[in-house]
Amino acid sequence: MCLNDFHLISVLGQGSFGKVVLSQLKDTGEYFAIKALKKRDIIDRKEIESVFAEKQILEVFSSVQHPFLINSFSSFQTKDTVCFVLEYAPGGDLMTHILEGAFDEHQAMFYAACVLLGLQYLHDNDIIYRDIQLENVMLDAHGYAKIADFGLSKENIRYDDFTDTFCGTSEFMAPEVLKEDSYTRAVDWWGFGVLIFQMLVGDSPFSGNNDDEIFTSIINDEVCYPTFLSLEAISIIHKLLQKNPDQRLGSSKRGAKDIKVHKFFRDMRWDELLQKKIKPPFRPNLISHRDVRNFDTEFTYQNPNLNLMKDRCRITPTEQSLFKDFSYMADCC
Repeated sequence: MCLNDFHLISVLGQGSFGKVVLSQLKDTGEYFAIKALKKRDIIDRKEIESVFAEKQILEVFSSVQHPFLINSFSSFQTKDTVCFVLEYAPGGDLMTHILEGAFDEHQAMFYAACVLLGLQYLHDNDIIYRDIQLENVMLDAHGYAKIADFGLSKENIRYDDFTDTFCGTSEFMAPEVLKEDSYTRAVDWWGFGVLIFQMLVGDSPFSGNNDDEIFTSIINDEVCYPTFLSLEAISIIHKLLQKNPDQRLGSSKRGAKDIKVHKFFRDMRWDELLQKKIKPPFRPNLISHRDVRNFDTEFTYQNPNLNLMKDRCRITPTEQSLFKDFSYMADCC
């Protein structure tokens, strides 16, 4: 694939890394989300290795088309960018929907169950995710939740392996990361606990006016639970937000299996969910495949042309050679 194979329709999101653009494949009419990263930034930030790691991780689960992970179909490059051709989730992210009000327990439990199965697959394949947040959980056209953005993920982290990179989103980072200790895959279950709290309450369990205050709260404060939360919800959040990772639910060798049997998920039929036989509690209102109402108008009103990305700088032939093995096409394409 190459950029000329697509009609670029609308910007779905943008950051310092580049942008994500809703695109239509000219030959088939299918819709995808193209994530374009600027080569200049990748080189300057010394992130070549992490970009190729993201590509490899996407290939791992995209080979089975996991139902609760945003799958990749191809990767290619232009003179200035590297591009991932990703599954398009037109329902937008959970942050967009929670701005209208916190979810009821049934809805939150459903999304949490989808995320749990996604994380379980990653962990079973020795991948640590490290970036659980509302913005990274997308809804597909039917209302199923899918984990997106694997830029902070890392391969070859087994149950008893440690890593030490300081990374993540402030409100979701585990205490052991903030203390700059080595940490295990249990950091994903801490983030999962914060995610459940935010879905049910509409706010973070750890507050602060800046990152330093939030970090201090995460390390030192105990969570205050609103009285409207059920005992089951309080219990699972409390067990996931254990500051000692060895005592955290999910940290044992059984991993996700210990979380799936918690009473918060008492009504969940896991095999049926994995086969998408359980009807989601909410289905996004969409009028067409090109409907981008679930994405921020700050982005959707922008010109989707990747050639208009700012800060274009010349890439030398030697630097271009760093990306020579980037192109990929999934077997399903």
